[in-house]
Amino acid sequence: MTFRELLNRYKAGELGPEQAKEVEEVIDREDALLEYLSERDVLPELDEIVGSAPDGAESEMEKKFQRELKRGIRRAFIRLGVCVGAVLLAILLLALFVLPQAVDLLYYDPGETAGSYETESFSYSTNRMSLDMAVYSELFLPGVYRENVSVVDHGYGEYDVLVIQNVSYAGRPMVDVGGHISRGRLLLYDANLFKAPVGNCFEWCINFRDPDKSLSEQIKPPVELGDGTTELYAMGIAGYPEDARERLTELQDGQIYQGFVTLDRVMDYDSFYALLKELGQTHIWCAVQLSDNPSELVNWGFYVDYGQGGRVLAWLKDRYPALKRDGEELSIVENGEMAKMHMQSLIRYLGDNPDFPNMMSRDYGYSGYTAVAELPQFVSTKRQDLSPLIDYIDQHGVQIYGFWLMADKETLLRLQDSPEVYSVAVEPLR
Repeated sequence: MTFRELLNRYKAGELGPEQAKEVEEVIDREDALLEYLSERDVLPELDEIVGSAPDGAESEMEKKFQRELKRGIRRAFIRLGVCVGAVLLAILLLALFVLPQAVDLLYYDPGETAGSYETESFSYSTNRMSLDMAVYSELFLPGVYRENVSVVDHGYGEYDVLVIQNVSYAGRPMVDVGGHISRGRLLLYDANLFKAPVGNCFEWCINFRDPDKSLSEQIKPPVELGDGTTELYAMGIAGYPEDARERLTELQDGQIYQGFVTLDRVMDYDSFYALLKELGQTHIWCAVQLSDNPSELVNWGFYVDYGQGGRVLAWLKDRYPALKRDGEELSIVENGEMAKMHMQSLIRYLGDNPDFPNMMSRDYGYSGYTAVAELPQFVSTKRQDLSPLIDYIDQHGVQIYGFWLMADKETLLRLQDSPEVYSVAVEPLR
């Protein structure tokens, strides 16, 4: 009979007086042994604790008890080891597979899905930075439109990104730009490509221009001062119309340039689009007036062909109904209502998703975007209220004060001689 069976019979009161007394003596020894082990906090050999009995003095019951006790203690330590190992394994798996994604949630994630689109024949999705770059570059970077960004996620808020050019004009080579995002900070390996135009690329961007009058009416001719200096009133990079034309005549024939065309009068979009058709131009970016003083928010605009990037993008169409090309057709902004819907969609998206423009503004000091930072609400990465800009468009429609295009010397001279144009500034293509 094993000691466990004997103990069970003792509990049931089935043992005789002598056997019951032996079991009680063993139980007393067990209590003393457990108290000793807890004080020592070690596991010595049992003989070390109870001492070696004289030869033949140990009963068979005591030997069975010692074996059972050693076996039970070993099992307890094995269970403890298994539990500790399981906890360590869980912590390791958490650090390897869960923690990187958890840290990602705290920072800008360029690879998250910004929108998806499905038809019976195909489906596609757009990641966050592709859509952010498409909106940002259309609003602020004429001539450097990008809408395709490849993302490699390394976890812990670390990403490698590649900004891909899909369409090239004027025979220019494709230029892709790599970079790295580290916990909300953006490093581009060729940041020069994404520099915005200078603040005075259009004459309307200068202070104290009245949008209800033409520039020809407002800007005085140069005044010769008595000390031999000249006071100038045309302060855009093109200067006075005659100065702009003289520089245009010095351009090389057959060479393609980027031109910043300042309109003599601020025009509503329908009149502006009619002028473009008359001039034979559609692949252009137009500068939009967003304040009663055009110099307050400078160089915000959009492309007349806002599907010109070549890719099909997906987004939340209920909130941004005319943000980009939607896969159904190439979108040309043909009238003022379309222009209003498109520009308001761009502005609303910018306010809802400020992380990317804030990275560009903070890390690269983009001068054009500082106009947003000057709005009191635009001080963090939280969703921003740009409704004053949207309200201005609701009240005044889309008003255009200038446009950007790529053209040769002959076209630029023709534009400069147009009565609707005040001046044309030229820079090399990037």
